[in-house]
Amino acid sequence: MTLEKKSNNPVIEGLYADPDLYYEKGIYYIYPTTDGFPHWSGNEFYVFTSRDGKHFKRKNRILDVASQQVLWAAGSAWAPCIARKEDRYYFYFCAKDETGKSCIGVAYSTSPTSPFTAMDEPMLTMEMMHRNGIEMSQTIDPSIYQDGEDYYILFGNGQAALAKLEKDMVHINEETLQNIKGLKDFREAVTVFKKDDRYHFTWSCDDAGSEDYHVNYGVSDSLTGEVTYVDTILKKKPECDIMGTGHHSICFIPDQDKYLIAYHRFATPLSQYPEGKGWHREVCIDTISFTADGYIQPVTPNGNE
Repeated sequence: MTLEKKSNNPVIEGLYADPDLYYEKGIYYIYPTTDGFPHWSGNEFYVFTSRDGKHFKRKNRILDVASQQVLWAAGSAWAPCIARKEDRYYFYFCAKDETGKSCIGVAYSTSPTSPFTAMDEPMLTMEMMHRNGIEMSQTIDPSIYQDGEDYYILFGNGQAALAKLEKDMVHINEETLQNIKGLKDFREAVTVFKKDDRYHFTWSCDDAGSEDYHVNYGVSDSLTGEVTYVDTILKKKPECDIMGTGHHSICFIPDQDKYLIAYHRFATPLSQYPEGKGWHREVCIDTISFTADGYIQPVTPNGNE
C-alpha cells in the first residue's frame, strides 16, 4: 500500500468527533465535536488547521454554547459544519435549548478561525419540522451543499431532510423543506456532493455508541430526487481495533484533484476506554477513490501510522 492510500489516523490529538473538513488556499480546517464528555455533553467548539492535511493543531475556540455567546442554547455542542459565501463564513451547529430539545443554530464570522457571532434564535427546530410535515426524530447534524449561487442544508436524525438557504445564509426557505427518500438504514449525518452529473449521498447508520456505526452510500440524478442505495463504504475493521466508524464529511481538494473523507472512530487503544466508547472518539482522514464508472469505492480504514 502506498503512503498516499494510508489513513492519517488520528489527525487530531485528543478526543474529537463528527469532523467537518474544509479546505481553502492551501490550508485544511477541521471543525469537530469536542468529545470525551458523558452522553455527548461538551459545550465548546474549536477549529483545527493543517498545512499538510495530516497533522492538525487546535487554533481557536469558535463558540461556547453554554455561554452568552449562544443565547438560545443550554449546552450539548454537537456536529458542526462550515460554509463560505463571499467574504463571510457561516458555522452551523447543534445544541440543546432550555427544554432539552436539539436544534440547529448558525453563527458567522469574517474569518474561518475567529470567534463567531451566533444568531439569537435557532435556525432549525422540531417545531418547524412539525409545522411543515417533515418526518424526523431530531433536528441535528447539518451539512451544506452549494449548487451554483444556491446553498442547501441537509440534516436530521431518524429521517433526513433538506432545505434551501435564504440569501442571508442564516434562514431557510421553509417552502423548500422536504424529506430525502431512499437513504437505506439512515440514522444521521447525511452529506452530498456532485461529480460527473451524479449526486453522491452518504450517511451514517446504527447508533453512535455502537461498534457497528457505519457509512452508507447512494446516488441520484437530482438533488431532490429519490436516492438509490449502492453500498456501505465505511465500516469497522476489528482486526485493527477500528470500531464505530462514521459521522463523516467529504471535501474536494481542487489543486490536487482528489476527495478526502474525514470521520471518527472509537478512540484507540480501545482498552483505554472500557466504558463510553461512543463518546471517546478520534478523528481520521482517508482518500476517496472511484470506480471506472464513477461510483465511490469502499474505504478501507487503517491503523495508526
